[in-house]
Amino acid sequence: MNKEFLNHLIKKSDLNNTDYFVYNKSKTKKNIEEKITFNLLNKPDFKNYIVLDFETTGFSHINDKIIEIGAIKVKDNNIIDKFHTLINPKICIPPYIANKININDDMVKNKPFIEDIFKDFTYFLEDLPLVIHNAKFDMKFLIQNGKNLNFSINNYALDTINTTKMLFPDLKKYNLTSLCNHFNIENKNAHRAMSDVIATYELYKILYNTYKEHLL
Repeated sequence: MNKEFLNHLIKKSDLNNTDYFVYNKSKTKKNIEEKITFNLLNKPDFKNYIVLDFETTGFSHINDKIIEIGAIKVKDNNIIDKFHTLINPKICIPPYIANKININDDMVKNKPFIEDIFKDFTYFLEDLPLVIHNAKFDMKFLIQNGKNLNFSINNYALDTINTTKMLFPDLKKYNLTSLCNHFNIENKNAHRAMSDVIATYELYKILYNTYKEHLL
């Protein structure tokens, strides 16, 4: 069987619906991604903050789009406000992503565009520190979308992965699912923005109390 015929079969197959294809297709994109930097916090010693999570069409803050925003505003470690919306990304959501996070094209087709809500979202954030599980990922999308829409994002961020590693160095895994299991945190709708935000909020409170105890 010659190579030309094999290529023909691949083009005619359902390969484009597999995780492998989605991953490798993203690697071939030509855009050179600008390095995104932000101010990182390590000590969970503050009680006023925003917990934030994005769901996106993929892993590239240049080529992919935000499709869900979940955020809560916390004062004295108590939730006082919430920001939650689906976003129309103006592109199709890859099947792999749709299956993982349970958000499909029909769910977002009548939702606002990112430019319609980003100003209100930045007002919601104020200048409060952001608490994020895997902050590098979400901060890239936040800062890049800010640049695209002429908003400057200067909030400090605490990554609950790094902080959990600092306070609980003997754990084997630090993804949110594993930490929820370890600390008995409920996350019924994992991989949806607001459910992950509430789980991260509960995790942060554990980190906050553990850190304070270590100081005594």
